[in-house]
Amino acid sequence: MGLTTADSYYLKAKAACGGFASDWEEVCEALNYALSYDENHEASLCLLGDIYAKHLGMYAQAFECFDKLIAANADYVETYPRYILYLIWNYDMERAAKLIDFAFTIKGVDKSKLAWLSSYIEETKGNYKQSLKHLKVAKKNVYNDYYFGFMEDEASRIKKKIKLDKPKKKKSRKKKRSKKKK
Repeated sequence: MGLTTADSYYLKAKAACGGFASDWEEVCEALNYALSYDENHEASLCLLGDIYAKHLGMYAQAFECFDKLIAANADYVETYPRYILYLIWNYDMERAAKLIDFAFTIKGVDKSKLAWLSSYIEETKGNYKQSLKHLKVAKKNVYNDYYFGFMEDEASRIKKKIKLDKPKKKKSRKKKRSKKKK
């Protein structure tokens, strides 16, 4: 077993897609080659979907890539957290929730990310307490300190939002008057 030509070109594209200093011309060229060798290459379709959604804001094209990928191989676990996140960014909460439910049935999928995405959906709807419940599930499925810390930060932010919704108590006039007399 060895790397296919599509795998090699995908790896070139992934290496060129190194953050802020990405060589987009090389990324596009390598992805086009990878997909010309294998039009259903899972990692390449996933990266192309990422580029469409995250960098170009072209959600329809990104969703086409992810849908094609799922049709070709529904067990490719890297697809689901990304696809769901972009659905949320595109305010398609119902579709995202359905995909989360389906993704939980896939062997090897990162359950903590799916629970966090469920929390994210509830947060965007303003259901903060439900969001915190999903974060608790996410924390139970986390297996590294960095991601656990991220979940703690998320919970802290949501708790702050809950405090913003609570009405402020009015100070009684008696306290104000007694301060003025002194």
